[in-house]
Amino acid sequence: MKSENSRAAYALAVLFVINTMNFFDRVIGGALGEPIRREFNLSDSALGALGTAFTLLYAFVGIPLGRWSDRAPRKLILAGAVFLWSALTAVSGLTRTYWQLFATRLGVGVGEAACAPAATSLIGDLYPPSKRARAMSVFMMGLPIGIALSYFVGSYVAHSYGWRAAFFVAGIPGVLAAIAALFITEPVRGTKETAPAKVQTGSPWKTLLSIPTLWWLIASGALHNFNMYALARFSRRC
Repeated sequence: MKSENSRAAYALAVLFVINTMNFFDRVIGGALGEPIRREFNLSDSALGALGTAFTLLYAFVGIPLGRWSDRAPRKLILAGAVFLWSALTAVSGLTRTYWQLFATRLGVGVGEAACAPAATSLIGDLYPPSKRARAMSVFMMGLPIGIALSYFVGSYVAHSYGWRAAFFVAGIPGVLAAIAALFITEPVRGTKETAPAKVQTGSPWKTLLSIPTLWWLIASGALHNFNMYALARFSRRC
């Protein structure tokens, strides 16, 4: 039991770091928005399009990546995804045109879209229902910490060494986290459930969309992210 708990704790620690880097690399474009704007002489629309395209692609590819996480080893999905988005974050520092930066940020969005479905699926099989909420709260602490570090570290490095160096620094921890993910012990699916799983019949989409609470979650999440990403992108401009 102790060994099993240790493996779960290691996995949760790695997932926390991965989620931290997820949001670190996601919002660093906003933290570096002004020097990028000045170098490429961008309008508000062009700068905002970086975040808009990222978000739309992230949402679109998240569904097939979620289905993939239901079938394939999740630690391998995470390791590959973290390596992809971290490498592309570093490559962002090598770009010489707006469209090159645009393409690399889209690639970051594809990689990051695999994080939430694979990580939450792992947590569901690492912890029983009585401990799952606490484990999820640890994982989700990566969100505010990653955002805070992105602005703090990104602005400091950009001020001292330029915005390109900030992208290089952002990519390094993610590569290390990708390696650490390979050492997660992949749990057997469903072994932590305390009740027999119900056999799903019919379309899972119809089942989910028939839940009124889910519609409120979708609407509130969309409005929240609309405001928060706009603030992250343009608050320094104001």
